Amino acid sequence: METPNRSTGSTLKEVADAAGVSIAAVSKVLHGRGKNVRVSTVRAEAIREAAEKLRYSPNALARSLRTSRTHTIGLIWEQMQRIADGPLYYVHLLDGVSHVLFQQHYRLTILPEIPEIQPVRALSDGRLDGVIWCKMPDDPLLIEEFRHSPLRVVALNSPVPSDPEAYPSVTCDNEGGAALVVDHLVALGHRRILFALDLGWQTAPDASARLAGFRAAMERHGLPFGDEDVVVWPVAAAPVAEWFATNPPHTAVFAWHEGLAGSILTQAARAGISVPEELSVVGYDSTLYCDTTTPRLTAVKQPVREMAEVAAQLLIDLIEGRTPSPYSYLFPCTLDVRDSTSRPSPRPLARGAPSAQ
Repeated sequence: METPNRSTGSTLKEVADAAGVSIAAVSKVLHGRGKNVRVSTVRAEAIREAAEKLRYSPNALARSLRTSRTHTIGLIWEQMQRIADGPLYYVHLLDGVSHVLFQQHYRLTILPEIPEIQPVRALSDGRLDGVIWCKMPDDPLLIEEFRHSPLRVVALNSPVPSDPEAYPSVTCDNEGGAALVVDHLVALGHRRILFALDLGWQTAPDASARLAGFRAAMERHGLPFGDEDVVVWPVAAAPVAEWFATNPPHTAVFAWHEGLAGSILTQAARAGISVPEELSVVGYDSTLYCDTTTPRLTAVKQPVREMAEVAAQLLIDLIEGRTPSPYSYLFPCTLDVRDSTSRPSPRPLARGAPSAQ
């Protein structure tokens, strides 16, 4: 028999010829296909020996063309940053997604950026069975693209789409989590609270939802809230010292995620601003990172790993033809109170500021 080409591998037919059996028998033994095909123990062993001798390996590309499946999932994770240091939100997210996918023999591809024009068409080129899209906007154009695409999608930490049947979504109660922060700080005696976004994420769906929940909670308590109560700071170097030097009326800051809150704590310490005595600070996500900051960070806890696991399973169900029930999930949040919040202390006026009459 002619030696098979090592660069291309052997075919099922070559293995079948070498073992003296049908291709169906080889497929049954090596791939588990063909419920009605019966192969004796002796012939099965002969097939395995022939496959080993010929160095047969399955052609994944050919199989995917036959089944229209690649068993590869994309995780859309725009503006990907370092994940080994500092905040652990994305570490928990990646852990939850991979845990479910790998157990069910799916591969994971991380997509740090996608085309701005017709992104769904670009993603529907056959390389992926589906995508988990983090922070996907509720965009009618995207919904319309998905209607005409075989690509399956689950939105994670994104709003429920305006068409609830367009795709499943998994998110936490961002508005409710923000309300927990306001209720906590108001109970401590705070009356002016600053909401901090970070540069580049102002329009992220979960950031917008947290800001909306914060605004509604302030109004519910009858407390002032306007444009001057929202700032956009670069997470790498939040200008806390410059802001504090203006003697603002705010006695607390609510940062929309724990990374920004941690930066605020660092900059406050460098500026000699005592937290929480002079300024209370609250974040969002409440991973183990919050126990490593000084002081330990009070933060809203969302079950990131559990949400990611649910999103991955929803996507697999869609790909494999099962209708998920429920179709979308809204996870409740809790508040982990640590050391970065306390009752506000009287703050001395800045030099040159008018005294109270």
